[in-house]
Amino acid sequence: MNLRYIIREGFTGINRAKMPFMNAVFSVTIALVLVGSGVLFVDNGLSYIGNLQSDYDLEIFLSDDSSIEQKQELGMIITEYPGIIRMDYLSKDDAARIFTEEFGEDVLALLDDNPLPSSFRVTFEESYRTADYIQAFSMAMSALDPVDDVKFQKDFFDKVHGIMNSIYFIAAGTIFLIILSTVFLTASNLRMMILGQYESIRTTRLIGASDFLVKAPFFLEGAILGFIGSVFAVLIIAGIELSIVRSQFFDLPVRIHEYPQVILGLFIFGVSLSSLGVLKAVRRMLRFVS
Repeated sequence: MNLRYIIREGFTGINRAKMPFMNAVFSVTIALVLVGSGVLFVDNGLSYIGNLQSDYDLEIFLSDDSSIEQKQELGMIITEYPGIIRMDYLSKDDAARIFTEEFGEDVLALLDDNPLPSSFRVTFEESYRTADYIQAFSMAMSALDPVDDVKFQKDFFDKVHGIMNSIYFIAAGTIFLIILSTVFLTASNLRMMILGQYESIRTTRLIGASDFLVKAPFFLEGAILGFIGSVFAVLIIAGIELSIVRSQFFDLPVRIHEYPQVILGLFIFGVSLSSLGVLKAVRRMLRFVS
């Protein structure tokens, strides 16, 4: 009986205060768009900066007199090393082709013989991608027989990771301020919505309804409000992303439909923000009714 009453009163309350309800939905939607866009903006920024690094973390150059067996053995050693996510072998011909693509000159036309060495390009897993670990790997590889040289651009590596850490720090603070400001903005609109139903709250309380029966329908209203706002926010963010991609100004490596955890987080945040905000506003209203 109580559940039917709560559901009925919750939807009745929405119908009773349509305009304040829509204003509250609008404020929740804007709040979630700001939060969601901020998270995705940071992820895209970090992705772009991460792409400043090459597709590989270091390159192992092999001596010209290394045999096929030595190369195969070295390849096995590299792939079995902890933290290696990818390894690509480049022959001397591959190196000459890459040289031609990057510099526009055919090395074989300039010289009688191909002086470029064969090599292994190695990429590390994110959890292993630290300067100390890669340097230790470089030293271990340098001691092996077929290896002529190991190239690891530590200064550039440190600079990129320093920028990424700074962005993490700044982004965390910025998103926290966005969330804080949106909470206050939404709370103000939710209070206005509840204020428009003062007479309903007063009447329900006067006929002897318990605090639970007074608050529960409004809690349901808040949850519905937050859910609707979350749906609108996800659709708006997806629309903005689609417009950016279609404009061809730049690509977005991170998009909301590829990250269900972001969508779920927005729904949880939206429903929690609205339902708890409404509950707080009703609790404050009951002080004046009692």
